Amino acid sequence: MNIVKISQNKLNNPEKLLKGRASVSFSDINGLLIRIFRRKKFIRIIYIHRCTWKGKRIEIHLKVTTLSDARKICEKRTDAIRNGRHPDYLGIQQTQLTFNDAIEAYKTKKSNSWSARTLNEFNNIISLHVVPRIGAVSLELIKVNYVKEKILDNLFNDKKYNTLKKVISYLKSIMQHICNLHHDQGFDDLHRLSKVYDFPRGHHFKTMIDRGTVDEIRDSIQEIFKKISVLKCRTVMPKIALEINFYLLLRVSELVNIRIQDLDFQKHLLHVPKTKTISEEEGGFYVPLSEHVEKLFKHALSNRTCPSSNVYVFESKTDSGHASERTIIDLFYQCQLPMTIHGIRAMGRTWLGLKGVKFELAEACLSHKVGNQTVQAYLRTDFIEERRVHMAEWSDFVQECIGSNSVISAT
Repeated sequence: MNIVKISQNKLNNPEKLLKGRASVSFSDINGLLIRIFRRKKFIRIIYIHRCTWKGKRIEIHLKVTTLSDARKICEKRTDAIRNGRHPDYLGIQQTQLTFNDAIEAYKTKKSNSWSARTLNEFNNIISLHVVPRIGAVSLELIKVNYVKEKILDNLFNDKKYNTLKKVISYLKSIMQHICNLHHDQGFDDLHRLSKVYDFPRGHHFKTMIDRGTVDEIRDSIQEIFKKISVLKCRTVMPKIALEINFYLLLRVSELVNIRIQDLDFQKHLLHVPKTKTISEEEGGFYVPLSEHVEKLFKHALSNRTCPSSNVYVFESKTDSGHASERTIIDLFYQCQLPMTIHGIRAMGRTWLGLKGVKFELAEACLSHKVGNQTVQAYLRTDFIEERRVHMAEWSDFVQECIGSNSVISAT
């Protein structure tokens, strides 16, 4: 990092400071860090204040546009630390604070790092379950038994376990932030919240199938795609991705990372560079493609909104370059089905087992490794040709179930 004396005049000409580089950082007084980095069509300058509080490194992005404003804020935060206070200290007595004050302080801290989706989720849960019950209550009263009686017991009795876990997580984070601001340890008992309730243990990857019959799997796929077909999306890409996932039985992380160069339509193969179980050093994982799946991929390539970015099939304008996993998962959860998206793989594995496919072959279709290290050392095949036959049968079955609800049929 360059430690130089910088001025607003120099920042007005960032191209000269970059000197052809992608990014450059400058350290200023009172822990101010100035970062300049190049985007595709513009150059961005951000101001960051860095400090240490109780051995913990704190970095905050400053919402300012000029160097002088950034220096003023950094000076105030540095003075607070020298006076023995947290840099975000609220400046009022703890006894005067209500839980609404604590929520606002926590949101101010997190607003720079949270995505819009996370912020909306936080606002919805807090405004619906927390603020109406304890928002105006003084922080002195916020203890385990009080919170349990006012909020948590109702959620537990209504079996809203996921909401309950999120509320507990947010409450702990909010109160811990207030403890840091006021260097008070009076709220430590809230860390016991997660141990208060004995949550029922759910199925690892929930699916819609109970008895595990072919007819049940057929009915489930038909119901899923009836609901997917009526969902409204800004683009057709998430629906294409979901349909491809039913055919290929990939994990969502592997699906969104599919690159254009990984598709080989001549050999009818998709190369996944690495999976959860197979590393890149091992050569990755090859997935056989059926004729219909190739049509889906070609349909996806023709609907890309950033054709200049020839890297990922499911591209995005974000820094990663590919679509977010959350986009695919949220679309699936809009169907309000009693299963998780990973349950698609469980459906495929159950169908392969019902059709009498050998255990090693069925596991290989899901890129699972079989046996211990000794077995894996001697089993040197990926059963690609055998898998091609069984995955083609699964593809025909899924295509029959989806029918006219396919993305291609809709277009």
